[in-house]
Amino acid sequence: MSERLKKGGLSWTGHPIVDAGVATLTAFAEKNYPDEVTFADLEKFVRYAEKAYFSSAISGYLTVLFTSNFMNPSWSLEKKKEYLGQILRSYNNEPTSGSCVYCKKPSVNLPTSDLAYRDLIPMLTGRGIANFFPGGHSGLSLCGYCLLAIQAIAIGAPMVSGRALIVSSDDPLFTLDIIKKWLPETRSRVQLSEISDKKPPAINRPLTRVIEAIMLCDNEKTKWREDASLTVYHLSNSGQGPSIDIFNLPSNITKFINRAKTVKYRDSWNEIIKSAWEKDVKGNDSIKIRNKSGRRNYLFEDLFKLPENAGSFIRTYFLRQPPNYSTNMDPRKEYKGWQDAKYVKWNLAELFLEEVIHMEKSRIEAIKRLGDRIAEEIVSTNDRGFWYSIYNCQKFYEMRNILIRQSQKCIKAGKEPLIRLDPFLEIFEEGEELARADWRLAWDLTLIRVIEQLYDKKWFEKNRDVLETKDTSLELQEA
Repeated sequence: MSERLKKGGLSWTGHPIVDAGVATLTAFAEKNYPDEVTFADLEKFVRYAEKAYFSSAISGYLTVLFTSNFMNPSWSLEKKKEYLGQILRSYNNEPTSGSCVYCKKPSVNLPTSDLAYRDLIPMLTGRGIANFFPGGHSGLSLCGYCLLAIQAIAIGAPMVSGRALIVSSDDPLFTLDIIKKWLPETRSRVQLSEISDKKPPAINRPLTRVIEAIMLCDNEKTKWREDASLTVYHLSNSGQGPSIDIFNLPSNITKFINRAKTVKYRDSWNEIIKSAWEKDVKGNDSIKIRNKSGRRNYLFEDLFKLPENAGSFIRTYFLRQPPNYSTNMDPRKEYKGWQDAKYVKWNLAELFLEEVIHMEKSRIEAIKRLGDRIAEEIVSTNDRGFWYSIYNCQKFYEMRNILIRQSQKCIKAGKEPLIRLDPFLEIFEEGEELARADWRLAWDLTLIRVIEQLYDKKWFEKNRDVLETKDTSLELQEA
């Protein structure tokens, strides 16, 4: 028994719901690994849960996770508390001859049955339905540790937009780090509800909440892999309408986010994040006037559409082109293209190309050199017509003809052409006269480099009337 008092018996299982609970218990104990959690830590959590689960902040959430469970409205408060204590302390029960389906430890008898059903494990089928269960049974055998972990997700996985927000990573330390960021707010909401006897304001925008937490995580400090992938489960086990939506952040996207937070990119990254926060219906800054837990960040949510929507992501956030369709609350409708030149940063776009798109380094360098050469030509000649033509170009043949004409001018003036054949083919064509499928992406990247260079060389500042001219490309850009 003394050895059992030292070690709580927790371990990662590979199952997203159970591991979210294991992470919750580990975070609550302020430990870094599940095997560091002691029996005393588990008892401390149980004592906290016995009060917190009956608070207005959590009690309604339990019916989203576990159907009726111990919140059965026909039961007295004393019976509810007694049953809850039995469930949470199942790890004290004598083991049976069976094994837990999640961790293979010996299973235990539960208060009302040998097996666990949907009232204790989210997203199972109902009692008596044997489909998808082992051995022809309609329930699952559990150990007391996994059962406690599953119940603990009510504390570790916040209820967002009426459903549980559960995260899972191929590196469980990443899951743990995210839950460590969520746990203080959950405990604060529980405490507030106990004091006021009122339900705290609802939390909304699940995808924004996930990226918010990732932005606070530190993979170097907590030792999870920089390229750990993440899966988000937004689910409800409600008997009136069970549902689940699943979102993925592949490893290349999480690595991009983690690198974007580093000192080299942090200032540029934070600027575009700041400009992507939703406004209220009157157009005010939502950061100042709206409940923090209800804010939406469009950039955060668009990260879940990568890498498929990489082109539109670059155009919107790095080139500052407003989307074709937006609402009054969408801050991106106020993006002004090159008139937002101070926000246009090549280094962040280059990082995106390396980590998200995996573009060849030679092609990235060729695009960068072309952008530098175009900017150099505009500054040296102060050719506003050339600037307007490259920025408003929408078709491949137009872009090619512009580069040819300007290269001819350069040669006549005794200068190097803007671009030679080989780099042009590498950037824009699959072969002679055959445009690459992503030529538009390459041209947008070229413009990003041009705009940054013109801004750094103060060309826009010296040509203020250019900045004050309406950006006609906003009406002409391709869908």
